[in-house]
Amino acid sequence: MSRIVALIPARGGSKGVKRKNLRYVAGKSLLQHAVDAARGSQHISEVYLSSEDEEILAAGERLGCRLVHRSAALARDESLADDVVMEFLTQVPLSDNDLIVYLQPTSPLRTAAHIDAAIAAMEAAGADGAVSVTELEKSPYKSFSISSAGRLESLFGEKYSNCNRQQLPKTYMPNGAVYVFRKKLFTDCGGFPSDGSIPYIMPKRDSIDIDEEGDLELATRIMEQRNGGI
Repeated sequence: MSRIVALIPARGGSKGVKRKNLRYVAGKSLLQHAVDAARGSQHISEVYLSSEDEEILAAGERLGCRLVHRSAALARDESLADDVVMEFLTQVPLSDNDLIVYLQPTSPLRTAAHIDAAIAAMEAAGADGAVSVTELEKSPYKSFSISSAGRLESLFGEKYSNCNRQQLPKTYMPNGAVYVFRKKLFTDCGGFPSDGSIPYIMPKRDSIDIDEEGDLELATRIMEQRNGGI
């Protein structure tokens, strides 16, 4: 039987919000929101925390996480999530068929129910990966680039850029909340799989990604309203 493990990446540094992963939303740190969602899942058996930061590692240990000590080279602004997972796989032995649920702390409105629904959708489709997405309000089909001559060029051709919005295909963007993939799919792809993964569509309200100070306040308001049944 396949194991399903959660991996929470939480480095100490951040650009827009200082010490972001330890900042609070509705009385809990972003780290704790991620851990609580993972531990509340019906499917996840183990929760791992990847960090180079001793304070974050200590907080994760108190929350019941298994610790993955991340190298400092993979805790920089330019570090890639692919490499964080690769390092995790060198420290935690998984079989090819085991599932990894990658949960960034910057999505505090993601819940255990979202995680379980994404896993269920993937398994129902017989797929090896699922990615949480939210629908884009403005279609990229209407986008342009600017040529070397300084002229507009439709990215997808004028057939689409001149269409009414209602005539265009719906488009989606990963919201960063839930990534699910089999170990073999990840290693075969050499990184996070996307094409061919099952989309798990989340509403915009649950898809807030903490990138600046104002996002903490907005997420707190939404969470307090949700918890209060408003």
